[in-house]
Amino acid sequence: MARVLKLTHWSGSTVLDLKLNLGLVNEDVPGISRVLISLWKWSRGVMELERSGASISFSNSWDYLTVSVKVPRESTNVLRSLWDALTKVDLSMLGRAINEASTQVNLAREDTRSRSMAEALRGLMPNSPYGNHPETLLGVDLSGVKPEDVRKALDNLAYYSITVVGGDVEVNGSPATGKWPRPSTINSGEVKVSLSGKVQYTVAIAYPADSIYGKVYDYMAFNTLLGGMGLISRLYTEVRVKRGLAYYAYSAYIPLGGTGFIVAMAGTREKYVNQVKEIMMSTVASMREVSKSDIELVRGNQIGRLVVRAESPEGVAQMYSIIPLYGLPNDYYDRYVKFLGDLRPETIARLTDELRSSFTAVAGP
Repeated sequence: MARVLKLTHWSGSTVLDLKLNLGLVNEDVPGISRVLISLWKWSRGVMELERSGASISFSNSWDYLTVSVKVPRESTNVLRSLWDALTKVDLSMLGRAINEASTQVNLAREDTRSRSMAEALRGLMPNSPYGNHPETLLGVDLSGVKPEDVRKALDNLAYYSITVVGGDVEVNGSPATGKWPRPSTINSGEVKVSLSGKVQYTVAIAYPADSIYGKVYDYMAFNTLLGGMGLISRLYTEVRVKRGLAYYAYSAYIPLGGTGFIVAMAGTREKYVNQVKEIMMSTVASMREVSKSDIELVRGNQIGRLVVRAESPEGVAQMYSIIPLYGLPNDYYDRYVKFLGDLRPETIARLTDELRSSFTAVAGP
């Protein structure tokens, strides 16, 4: 059952976060979300909403497609036409939309960061839609999208969740229940991809992790210390600060409905690729040793980020939208703050032994 969450905020704006039943795991035609986003941007209904003062953005992910709308609080009535704007597009613009979406995808495929992450996920989860990337869409040819594919997607369009911050908005669409398939296979290995005209290499190492329904707090803390704190994280310190081998080094934990994964990333020169890979893996292994000062860094970083994100209605909507989407408890972040207060070194350290599988991808010239 789709869920709705409404929150108050002190600002003078209202933000609507709408999660639609489109995304890599539930598209009948792979990549159609990217084409629809281009069609929506040029649709008369969306342009009329923007002329009425609404700011609208679209982004696609593995589990869903997000429509984010911001309006002055006194103008929320303009959003009554939002669903009509989403379900009525000009199919005469389909060719142009396919060309724009294809250009964006091709650019992502030639970007070493996006490509290395996509290849690492494909190697890690080869038989799953989670083993692709919503920006690169490896193996997908958007030129095959037909008008009837768009009509079917719009006929079946529904929302998984609605999050409203700073106002009251009603959406006329149909609700849907999300289904998140678990990957059937997890592989280990390595692949190298050659991209012409590039100067640097990106090394991406993907590890399977818990979904949003698992030990998500534990993995969030783990990733924060590993590579999620910027200049003071372990990856950045070991690869760049101590050795000067990389332009950047970080990690991300992405918990989704059917799975989750941690991806460690670093950008370097060709002669340092093997050394950087070894240091990245040894840094992950070093997470077996965590000090009390490490815990204080994690605690301060994560609580500080929650405070900053809560300052804007957009930040609140983005942060809290996972609650109705995945059916999480309304006090999800209160529980996380309590978890951080009780966090102990062994909580992070024991996760290291769960990262038994990994897939490495290197993209560069």
